[in-house]
Amino acid sequence: MLFSTGGHRYAVDVDAVDEIAELLPEYPIPDSPRFLRGVVNIHGKLAAVLDLSLYLGTGPVRNGRNLLLLKMPGSGLAIIVEQMERMIFADEIISSEPSIAEFEVAIFALPEGKAALLATESLVESVEKAVAS
Repeated sequence: MLFSTGGHRYAVDVDAVDEIAELLPEYPIPDSPRFLRGVVNIHGKLAAVLDLSLYLGTGPVRNGRNLLLLKMPGSGLAIIVEQMERMIFADEIISSEPSIAEFEVAIFALPEGKAALLATESLVESVEKAVAS
């Protein structure tokens, strides 16, 4: 899945995605870090809404349109997304190189530009540690 948020383009493995939803009302989480915008109820599943851009230090998402609910056992985390772009397939990747950035597995060159493949499990673990401390 290819999406953009905070002026950056990211990809996540489709197997890591539980659902894509439109923005829903967010309910505040008391004493939570700023990068957690609140909690939402997506078809009976509670999920914390992560502002990925704010978490990575590039500023808050301003024009969120969708929520990307990650499929992770025991956690409900939805990334706020400015633009869901499309599915990408292996034969569309022009080149791939390892990424040195935290939470990124690789950088893909695609016909429309570059995208960073997120390491969703590492991202979720990091967010959980940040919230617990």
